Amino acid sequence: MAPMATGTLDTWIHSEQSNTSKKRKSNNTDDNHTPPKRSKRDLTPEPSSTSVAKPSPDSKQATTAASPTLKVIEENGDLFAAPPNTLLIHACNCTGSWSAGIAQAFKLHYPSAYQTYSNHCKATDPEDLIGTAQLIPPQADSTSKHFVGCLFTSRHYGRRKDSPAKILEATGPAMRDLLRLVGEFNAGVSGDAEGVGEVWMCRVNSGLFRVPWSKTRGVLEGIEVGVGDVEGVRVVALEEG
Repeated sequence: MAPMATGTLDTWIHSEQSNTSKKRKSNNTDDNHTPPKRSKRDLTPEPSSTSVAKPSPDSKQATTAASPTLKVIEENGDLFAAPPNTLLIHACNCTGSWSAGIAQAFKLHYPSAYQTYSNHCKATDPEDLIGTAQLIPPQADSTSKHFVGCLFTSRHYGRRKDSPAKILEATGPAMRDLLRLVGEFNAGVSGDAEGVGEVWMCRVNSGLFRVPWSKTRGVLEGIEVGVGDVEGVRVVALEEG
């Protein structure tokens, strides 16, 4: 092979050195004045490994379980034939009168209980009585040894009775108050004394107060009960026919 001319060799060496310098320059990021563009995906921050997961709807429902409510069991029979130490409940006015309907039957069976109720009404303003209750233990003249429970659901009676809406509004608080009184009474029983056993009631508000029983029952079944409270009531009514 013929020797390469000196000029040609020098030209080739100079060309290679120039190309190497350009490559080094392009690879040096410090010399680049325009930063490379980044995609939107590159700009999205990575999720933190310490982030807390949100609770699922199922776990939330499990922590907010509904409390048990009062059970209402209906049957036909004689309310006043309940066993001893049973609590018998009826709805009352706040003026001290048991002159008609189921209230009159309570007055005939438990005259001393009626007097206790009447005295309580005379000593208390109707506005303070409405939505409360009275628990009357068995009296000396009661051979059946029944407790009597009064739910103050109407301020007056007859033509002056409260509207069905107001009566229903007072029924829930009155029943809760009576259940509270039962719990307190039973907690204080000692010695040979006996507390409240079963709990019976008539179809409260459905007689002379003219409130549909289904509406009152709905109110009663919505009352929450706790541990140790009365869990249910037996609604006893004479068989229709």
